[in-house]
Amino acid sequence: MSSTYLIKISKPWDSEWNLLKTSIKSDVSLEDFFGILSSKAGCDVHTVKYLDVDGDLVRISEPDHLRLAFKEFSDKKRFKVVLEQPEEITPEQKTTKILEEYREYLEDRSKYHFGYPYNLHYDHQEIYDVMRYSINNLGDPFVESNYGVHSRKFELDVLAFFAKMWKIDEGDYWGYVTSCGTEGNLHSILAAREMLPTAILYASKDSHYSVFKACRFYRMEYRMINSLESGEIDYDHLNEELSKNKGTPAIIVANIGTTVKGAVDSVDTIISKLEANEFKDEDFFIHCDGALYALMLPFMQEFEQVDFSKKIDSMCVSGHKFLGCPMPCGVVICRKKNLEKLSEEVEYLNSIDTTIMGSRNGHAPIFLWYSLQKGGLESLRKKVKYCHANAKYCYHLLKERGVRAMLNERSTTVVLERPKEDFVKHWQLACVNDIAHVVVMPNVTVEKIIQFVDELMESRAGTWEPKRPSVESGDKPKQSVFSSVSFKRAHATAEHMEHLNKCFNSDPRH
Repeated sequence: MSSTYLIKISKPWDSEWNLLKTSIKSDVSLEDFFGILSSKAGCDVHTVKYLDVDGDLVRISEPDHLRLAFKEFSDKKRFKVVLEQPEEITPEQKTTKILEEYREYLEDRSKYHFGYPYNLHYDHQEIYDVMRYSINNLGDPFVESNYGVHSRKFELDVLAFFAKMWKIDEGDYWGYVTSCGTEGNLHSILAAREMLPTAILYASKDSHYSVFKACRFYRMEYRMINSLESGEIDYDHLNEELSKNKGTPAIIVANIGTTVKGAVDSVDTIISKLEANEFKDEDFFIHCDGALYALMLPFMQEFEQVDFSKKIDSMCVSGHKFLGCPMPCGVVICRKKNLEKLSEEVEYLNSIDTTIMGSRNGHAPIFLWYSLQKGGLESLRKKVKYCHANAKYCYHLLKERGVRAMLNERSTTVVLERPKEDFVKHWQLACVNDIAHVVVMPNVTVEKIIQFVDELMESRAGTWEPKRPSVESGDKPKQSVFSSVSFKRAHATAEHMEHLNKCFNSDPRH
């Protein structure tokens, strides 16, 4: 007796839909199975959304799921594939369906997000209603324009928070909430070039790509400095290049957490190299790219600090990374005196043009302000400690399982040998050459670390397949090929969570 399988195609608004019924023998290949869908139904594996298995409706959220289902049920005597024409839907229903599926996609992909430094653990529901307004912080945040629907008050509070953290007095600093860390780099390097138009820019090979993008934008001469194995700038090579160019002003980009390895350059050592080569204070500009760690380092007082009490000129940080925000954003702070050559009156705005962008997102400062107000310094301190504890746990777990790994002492970025490509895509890992990394943020739990390492080992052994719960029929889904968490994993997690709870007495992610 043959089993009946119902395949629904995600094209319910296609006016040229044709009903198809066909039988497929049990020994048909997977490729032939997809070929039938393509030739007779005008669709491919990417459009299949559901599979009915003896009354249990299995969600197919990506092609690999259909492959798994086909493999699991290939012992049936015969397949019967039924493509049914759905009922007509209105444009409004179509829009709702698209948005529902997109929400499901976001939820699914967020569960397997581990390679990029974004904190996904935040709750801004209390301020969601501000999204109803067109909030635009046109022009300079310190000079109100004619446009009245703005959030400058919140933006100035955010700037004051970072100015205090980075030890620069009120009246001595200027800054604004940017669209991302890259904009902070672009603005700071532009300000440096305007101050020192003949300067050479020095940055390590491990610097963010936006640093060298800025050099191309502004047609600046630069020197790419070697990096140490840790990702830190090679101070000896920097010293050599500075000594070759004595008499030519220098712009130095110091990394407060490199993109791939999370390395922190020593500003003290950089300044000592400048002074050893007889660079006067007015002949160099130091910008600190702190996209991730500029908000974490102040809570690690056991390490060398980076702030404006030293001879730095600007610093930037991303708001959507460690702090967490639903939209990309950042903060840049510089010494106020560095802004003079960038300022220009704009009559149209009744403000001053000092920023890279004209129109600026007025919602981002509100979200940043809310996160800082609700949590405060103590919450940030707990999150830093939490992330470091879990990063060390991840590093040691990888090492115990025979995976080559590296973790800089100030970092929560764990570097490991590059996994197979399907695993890389599934876990959304960032890779460079033969290495990959995971970034432990406040949303990364011990359960997630254990699941990641377990699946990594399965991938290396050739037994791994994407595992996600996808049975939708009934209140309690059956155990299937898509189940993901084993008792062994949960047991190991409980042991480590007990250790973390002793450290923090509460969940520091909140």
